[in-house]
Amino acid sequence: MAGLSRRQLLGLGAAGLLLPSLGASVAASKRRFLFVHCYGGWDTTRIFQPAFGSSIVDMESEAVEAEVGGIHFVDHPDRPQVRAFFENYADRTCIMNGIEVRSVTHERCARIVMTGSAEGQADDWAATLAGRSPNRYLLPYFVLNGTAFTASYSDRVVRVGADGQLGRLLDGAILGENGFRVPSVSRSAAVDSFVRDRMSASAGPTAAAASRALADLEALQVDVGDLGIGSYRSGCQQLPGQLSTIWDVFERGLARTALMEYRGWCNQGWDSHSNNDRLQSRNYAELFDLLRQGIADLDSRSSVDGGRLADEVVVVLFSEMGRTPQQNAAGGRDHWTFTSALLFGAGLRGGQVVGGFDDSGYGSALDFESGAALAEGAGLSAANLGATLLALGDVDPGEVQPVTAVIA
Repeated sequence: MAGLSRRQLLGLGAAGLLLPSLGASVAASKRRFLFVHCYGGWDTTRIFQPAFGSSIVDMESEAVEAEVGGIHFVDHPDRPQVRAFFENYADRTCIMNGIEVRSVTHERCARIVMTGSAEGQADDWAATLAGRSPNRYLLPYFVLNGTAFTASYSDRVVRVGADGQLGRLLDGAILGENGFRVPSVSRSAAVDSFVRDRMSASAGPTAAAASRALADLEALQVDVGDLGIGSYRSGCQQLPGQLSTIWDVFERGLARTALMEYRGWCNQGWDSHSNNDRLQSRNYAELFDLLRQGIADLDSRSSVDGGRLADEVVVVLFSEMGRTPQQNAAGGRDHWTFTSALLFGAGLRGGQVVGGFDDSGYGSALDFESGAALAEGAGLSAANLGATLLALGDVDPGEVQPVTAVIA
């Protein structure tokens, strides 16, 4: 198997690799989703919440409201990368403001924003999209790093591990690291040959399933080996390599969804209870610069059917909570129950901001069809965000209302 080319590997019918149909328009059922979790709680007043008319919300000095391509945002001389991102990609970007998460603890908020529920038995949006896909993937939900929440679709999750344990698990090296004697290459080949011959001589659905499982494992060994997956601990300037790995996985048709964390500049986090201005500004500057580079890379890639990979991919940039409208005595901001999300990519109606914040920093009521903030009515919940993503991926969101304003 080690000598197979990428073209040969993609042609392995027994391996069950997904081959999307040809055509410029990609069906919603074939859209891929990358979830980027900015863990710690970002300050929405630095980008998403231009609350300059409020007497309650503290806005940083030198910041101004700006508009690029229909996106209204907070512009600041310390963050030219943010403006550059919107100048390049506003037409493919949608911001959702005022998402309520109903908690101020990190783990609980993360569960709510990723599943729509505080209960333990709920799948996150990425697991649901992967688990309910009509297509078959070898790595359905690819978790590069970060916390995934699963219940019904736990078997769809493939975790790389902070030190790249997935690759060593597939090639058997991890056994030797833990004191086990690993068979030689020749002995392993003999066992593989024996198992393959026994399966070929068998018949019925059990034998067919076993044959397919072996082919899947062999395909995974080749692909993961080619990907060169290593350590993916958060740290300085690691985001470009992480995005590149995820694009590689999507480009090969291996996964439908992926999750990664961005914990800020040099892993210093977003939980800015002090020194808010410096920490949040530096994080956003790096994040938007690296995201712009990552999308440029995405735009240069092809999917397995030869189309543009960017026509299949949705990026969901989010944080589990926001920060309080006013600064505390230490120059920081504490936990807040309203946040924002940035959506980019396929199937979106870009160039717009939906929802909003009122003058006190609470989420506004929302017209789900137009995206306009309203004076009264239902606001935007994490469940509405999830329903929108499920609808984008051709998965029935059930009784929860999606924000149809963002879906093209």
